[in-house]
Amino acid sequence: MKYYHFTGFVLFFFTEIVKKILASFPDWAEQYYARGIFEFIHYLFRFFSFAFFIPGLFLIPIFYFVFIWWIFKKNNYIIAISWLLNSIAFLYFLFYLVWGFNYYRLPIDDDWQEKAKPFSLNELTSEYRETTEHLLKVRQLLADTAVKVDVSKNKLNEKIQHAVIQKNLKEWLSNHRFPSKQSVTLRSDLPKGIFLHFSTAGMYFPFSGEGNVDPGLHPLQFTAVMAHEMAHGYGFADEGTCNFLAFICHVKDSNAWISYATTLGYWRYLAINIKKISPSLFNQLINEIPGGLKSDLAEMQQYSNRYEDWMPEFQYKMYDAYLKGQGIKEGMLNYNKVIGLVLAYKAANAFILNDSSLPRYPSIK
Repeated sequence: MKYYHFTGFVLFFFTEIVKKILASFPDWAEQYYARGIFEFIHYLFRFFSFAFFIPGLFLIPIFYFVFIWWIFKKNNYIIAISWLLNSIAFLYFLFYLVWGFNYYRLPIDDDWQEKAKPFSLNELTSEYRETTEHLLKVRQLLADTAVKVDVSKNKLNEKIQHAVIQKNLKEWLSNHRFPSKQSVTLRSDLPKGIFLHFSTAGMYFPFSGEGNVDPGLHPLQFTAVMAHEMAHGYGFADEGTCNFLAFICHVKDSNAWISYATTLGYWRYLAINIKKISPSLFNQLINEIPGGLKSDLAEMQQYSNRYEDWMPEFQYKMYDAYLKGQGIKEGMLNYNKVIGLVLAYKAANAFILNDSSLPRYPSIK
């Protein structure tokens, strides 16, 4: 058997060793990978596109499995299996090289005066009420909050949304001394429901450096997911951090649509966590919200219901195991980390939502 049949296995074990080292020294992951190697790879991404990989996604596997089948026909089972496993191992190495080692970088709150920590029900409820008050004021700029009016008629053009979200994220990252020179492409040209059928709304594709958003989403969710996936493109791997950036970078945007959509995304995490801790309090709070917001939530649910969840339990367990395998101990609950990060950031930076932070423009087409 040729030596190159083992190249993928060697790279696999090399990757595992590097993961162990970076897990013990996250400052190395931050300095040498996230702000070094990944930044260079991020620069190279400008020359590629997910569309460039689409033919390969179909043709390469077909060619490869035809080749494996041909080897099997010649009764070279060991060689065929080694080729298959070697290729999987090489892709494993490549995933971590182009993006995956970001899981081991320093937490985003590493140099904050306040750190994300567990919160009480009182803290959660207080944050919910403050966010709800701001959310309703922003929505009023788009449509009458007291009645059921379709707020989506004021949505922004997708290209404008992309430009605004890019600008806001770059500005926040630059102000907090994170790399921000490169840009991230977002795509929504895949079939509707391609992610929603698997209990997710979007995906960051590490081999081209592009975020992908399901076009079947409600327009408000679409905007929030755009902001989340773009954060992945800047090397933030854990989900809670991307949720945090999707909110904190855009909540004070001058355009009401961007502010409302991203704040609503954060508000939903607050509401879900209250429901888990105190269902009775959740019911009380939900009954207090006006008809306009209730209508938005109902419409978002209707959009999601269009796409049957094909493997709900399998997808959750698989991704939960994947996140835990990357050192994120809480697994899928990592999405809720956004609340602790927002509370810590507000305390450390005197970040306040008031009338002066309300958008100046209802909508820009």
